[in-house]
Amino acid sequence: MINKINLLKKTFVFTTSISFILVLLTFNTFADSIDNQVREISYLLMCPVCQGQTVAESNSELATQMRAIIKQKLEEGESKKEIIAYFVNRYGETILGAPPPKGANWLIWVLPALALLFGGAGIAIFLHKSKSEKGKEKTKEISNEQPIQAESKYLEKLDEELKEFES
Repeated sequence: MINKINLLKKTFVFTTSISFILVLLTFNTFADSIDNQVREISYLLMCPVCQGQTVAESNSELATQMRAIIKQKLEEGESKKEIIAYFVNRYGETILGAPPPKGANWLIWVLPALALLFGGAGIAIFLHKSKSEKGKEKTKEISNEQPIQAESKYLEKLDEELKEFES
């Protein structure tokens, strides 16, 4: 009978210990998750006081308060969109780190891609034209001369280029 009681006590202590450890791990993971979410959201918002810094980067008092508000709202169960909407309603769209692609802001999203596209096309056209013009100039030089002279001039030029390559 005493062995059964000891066994029950040990089982109870073991089960309680395991449960306590699991609760601590779950709470620790939840705290890490909230801290990561606070960091993520605060990188999306610009500090109203500091110029060119996000709320995550800023050490101002307002940024510290904003991070605390973000953490509080996450603990209350609000989503990322709701928290960002709260700050947009309070400070306007200038609080956003990246402007939304609507209205005139869509140009900010489209112009870099268009610049790369047209710039690449312009460079490709320029290189193609310069390559074809060089080829035309060489053929004109050779075709204007007598056939024997053209061949000897070609061989001389080839010898010069080979000597340059060898040295």
